[in-house]
Amino acid sequence: AVPMCTKGMGALVRRMGAQRKSLEAILAEASRDQEASDSKLSLVDLLGIGIGTTIGSGVFVLTGKAIPIAGPAAVVAWILAGSVCLLSSLAYMELSARLPTKGSCYVFSYHCLGELVGVVGSVCLTMEYAMAGAGVARNWSVKMFQLTGAWYTWCYNGGSAPQVGCDEENDFFLDPLAALMCALCTAVVVLGTDMGKLVVNTFTMMKISLVIFLIVAGLTCWTGNMFESSETFAPKGAGGILSATSLLFFGFVGFDEVCCMASKAKDPAKVMPKALAGTLLGAALCSGLAQFALAGMVPYAQGQGDIPFEKAFDERGMHWASWFVGVAELALLPLVVLVSILPQPELWAAMAEDGLLPSVFCRRTRGVYRQGTVIIGCVFTLITLAVPFEVLWDVINVGVLLSFNLTNASLVQVRYGNGGQVRAPMVSALTWAMMGAAAVSGFALYHGIAAPLDAGTPVAWPLVACGLAGAVLAAGAAFAIWRFFEVQCDMADPAIFKAYGVPFVPALAMVCNFFLLATINVKSLGFFAAFAGFGVLLYVAKIGSNKSPPKQDGKLDDACVNVDVSEVSTADGGSEGNHV
Repeated sequence: AVPMCTKGMGALVRRMGAQRKSLEAILAEASRDQEASDSKLSLVDLLGIGIGTTIGSGVFVLTGKAIPIAGPAAVVAWILAGSVCLLSSLAYMELSARLPTKGSCYVFSYHCLGELVGVVGSVCLTMEYAMAGAGVARNWSVKMFQLTGAWYTWCYNGGSAPQVGCDEENDFFLDPLAALMCALCTAVVVLGTDMGKLVVNTFTMMKISLVIFLIVAGLTCWTGNMFESSETFAPKGAGGILSATSLLFFGFVGFDEVCCMASKAKDPAKVMPKALAGTLLGAALCSGLAQFALAGMVPYAQGQGDIPFEKAFDERGMHWASWFVGVAELALLPLVVLVSILPQPELWAAMAEDGLLPSVFCRRTRGVYRQGTVIIGCVFTLITLAVPFEVLWDVINVGVLLSFNLTNASLVQVRYGNGGQVRAPMVSALTWAMMGAAAVSGFALYHGIAAPLDAGTPVAWPLVACGLAGAVLAAGAAFAIWRFFEVQCDMADPAIFKAYGVPFVPALAMVCNFFLLATINVKSLGFFAAFAGFGVLLYVAKIGSNKSPPKQDGKLDDACVNVDVSEVSTADGGSEGNHV
């Protein structure tokens, strides 16, 4: 019995590390999704989802937090943060064109890095999508309580809100109002694409209009001259700008959500890169201009605290503008909850079609994964009710940054022949070595330079040396891939976006992402590890109980066939390999 058990465990481990989703299966899935009886998303619709997700906390919250850290130079920090996002966005643009189906980082990782890594990618996306929506819903309810003065909560300590440990700073309470918001947004998703995109586009235009109001009204209250001297513009120097960049990067979280909606897009291979680029550009423009207006309205002062737009307008005597911004923000924040939940059924449907989740998640009724969406809504409504935003936020950011690195690694793999199966084992080994070296570099450079500068302590030169050594090793791995291996995928097709500087740009993106990951506390890293571990255990239990081999032909099981479509074309999907 023991040898049989050992043999079975060995086969399971080999599958987890070596099994990859074939290109044939991905293209068949993409073809089937395009033929599904459902309304399609245009470029404008995808931009509405992307910008609607991204513009939120960045403009309304982080701009005010950045002023005490960097002063007017926070505008420069927005540019740097956007540049870091741009490095990773290039990988998303190319992979979304080569693998135009739902699932985003999950599918990219499954195809290029293996089934187990794909599952980890799905955990990261779940943190970024539905879990982030739960956090935003709790943040929305706190704003409602602050505006009305009525706290409809039950504190964990048995007291009454607001009090220490049960207020806007530490939301350790049951939040039925946030749970109701999550349930209502789930209901909109269940109603289908037509209703969803109408709501998203309307609210996104209203949100952009509010940002324009903030910029124009802020510029009319310009005070002082931020460009008078370098000390006036950047009162805390390079250290302040670097610290603000680490904070403001998270204002771009969500730009990649549009990738998970590829199955509902018109001509996804063509439109997805444009949607990603437009989302990032739109978010950077809105956030940067809003930061510029706020910096001009509120001159930097030593020891000042966070100063959001509402407080800034109050200080300038524009109380009506402060009230208007508070009410408008409260009305528009539910859009972020909606667009966070929107891609989650797509992700879990992709996993169900691959046999990694129960088939209930991939059953479509009139083009909508209704049963799966209802289950997802119930689960995350409970999370919204009970889990504090304080716990969720940093854990979400861990998932986002890790998904960025998995996507960068996937691009290197697919470029050099390892999509669908391992054809170049040394490329795979070098890619993982590059990621490991980037992790050492990012963490060491943050704790050696950024953290000491922020704390006003001397630079830790041994850590700096370690960080530079890690960067050199990452660059060396990238050089070895570029010098000794040939590109194995189609680079001539003009319809496919090609990322620049592969594998060097992905290596740089990994270092930057790990640098930002180092800003997150150990407790939150532990929470994410526990959540990811739970997801992997569920995956092991699922495939361990599955006696049949994983599907690689792209055809659906009967349980996943559309309820309203009697026959679904599976297409031939093209030849196996990386020649997309």
